[in-house]
Amino acid sequence: MFRVINRYDEVFQIEIDGWCYGVTNYPGEISAAMVHRIIRELAMSFEAAIQHNVVFNVLEMSAKFSKAAKFLIHEKEVAFAILAQLPNPSALEEEQQCVLALVVDQIEKAYGGAIEKFHKRWRPSQRRIAA
Repeated sequence: MFRVINRYDEVFQIEIDGWCYGVTNYPGEISAAMVHRIIRELAMSFEAAIQHNVVFNVLEMSAKFSKAAKFLIHEKEVAFAILAQLPNPSALEEEQQCVLALVVDQIEKAYGGAIEKFHKRWRPSQRRIAA
């Protein structure tokens, strides 16, 4: 498939596991908002993973975060939260766009509507030209 650059898949997995460990062992009350905030914090990590050709298993990751949060947030919600943090494809090289497409496709196959939401998020704004 794609050759992972600089073994970044290992670095990425350690980061995800670390966040899940932190959520699991959080001494206070866990909330969906907290998980969403963590997913937003991971936006740069998702982009770096894609830039390093890591086709990460977004469904497995969503399940891990849901379990870590004691199932207070559904896997589907986590998956779509991750989808919202993925990078703009126009800022990526062609190979990286393919990696991104494989990640988005996992959500599409599992839940549907992912491609539409992704395109809506990154659709260039339509400018009206005054006549």
